[in-house]
Amino acid sequence: MPKKEEFVLKDSDPEFIKAAGVQPRGREYDAARAKKPGAVRIDEVLLGTKLACISITDDNEGTLATVGKMNPWHIEALKMITGSEEEAHKPLTHILDKHFNLKCDKILDLSGWSGGRPIDTQGYIAHNDEMIVVSFRCTTSALDWMTNLATTSSEWELDEDVAQGHSGMLSCFEGRCFVKGPKKPRVHTGFYNNILKTIPYLQEHVDPLLAPDQPARKLYVVGHSLGAGISTMATCYFLQHHDWAKLPHKFINVSAGTPRSCKQPMADIMEAKLSELRPLDKAIVCRVVMNEDVVAKVPPLAIGYTHIGKLVFLTEDGHVLVGPKRSDSHIVDEEEMQELCKTNPQLIALAAEKEKEEGEDDMRKSKLQTEYEAMMTKIPRPIRDHCPDFYLAPLIKLYERDNEAELPAQ
Repeated sequence: MPKKEEFVLKDSDPEFIKAAGVQPRGREYDAARAKKPGAVRIDEVLLGTKLACISITDDNEGTLATVGKMNPWHIEALKMITGSEEEAHKPLTHILDKHFNLKCDKILDLSGWSGGRPIDTQGYIAHNDEMIVVSFRCTTSALDWMTNLATTSSEWELDEDVAQGHSGMLSCFEGRCFVKGPKKPRVHTGFYNNILKTIPYLQEHVDPLLAPDQPARKLYVVGHSLGAGISTMATCYFLQHHDWAKLPHKFINVSAGTPRSCKQPMADIMEAKLSELRPLDKAIVCRVVMNEDVVAKVPPLAIGYTHIGKLVFLTEDGHVLVGPKRSDSHIVDEEEMQELCKTNPQLIALAAEKEKEEGEDDMRKSKLQTEYEAMMTKIPRPIRDHCPDFYLAPLIKLYERDNEAELPAQ
């Protein structure tokens, strides 16, 4: 049988593209193309995802163990990153120092209410001579869920709102009626209020390191789930408040399983800035999505929210696609593929070859299945695909494959 889904990509088999009858979009990750200015690079995407995952812990004793009781995938992710369960449970400052050579400047822990809005942001700020990291933690509390489930939007009025510490009690209504002049761009109220409380720390610990006389660094702004949404707000801040074209630094946002957080006008502003900076290799925004991850599909498009940045899509069978179009017109499912094979016999051999490769992979997976992996098969795929270890696995596999390809022959 053919695979469950097949994207129509620019590097798909020509016969398949012809049979699908649509303009191809995106392609499978290619190391040669990754060397071009502004391209998605697996080393940056993997590093950003790892840096996002470790924000689940801090320097308090037992934090990871407590989170792991209900969410064991966080422990699995940190085991993948640090190499052992013992290392996974070490303090955040230890992990940053030993595994990333990073000095922790600030562990973020902001919780409570501000202007009637729930605030619950954890994460860290760290740096060395080569990079700066701002990482935001995923959903772990009731306040986090209140932020996640909010669908209201607020005007992006950063200076005014940072000064008062929140977007305003009735910010979801402001700027909608009786507005003179152009309307201000709008963003997700929950994520926006969380970044408003964080910006003073960004100004204190990060902005000085971005000065023109500082050594050239990469600024990684990263997050998973709720943290990914907040990282998008931080991206809007950094891209608007620094002249990256003139600075020696590079901006990198890696968000894994990010919810939609910008209304279209704000997304247009960000995309315009990125289109200027990508050719200079000064900025890249990577929106990483694992297969059927449900969080990447909320809030719904119907109420005007959208994503920003380049889609890096991780398929069910472990492939990494850059910039594919996720629509019915560009995804051929199993039934559609069977129909195409009937009218295009040349596709039968292609489908059979892929079926053979996937069958071999399935056999290897079944032999190596652990108790944890068996448990995860019982979780619905849209939820399972949101887990951080499911994001890490295909990225690590691709990174190792590419590194092996670059090693000189023995």
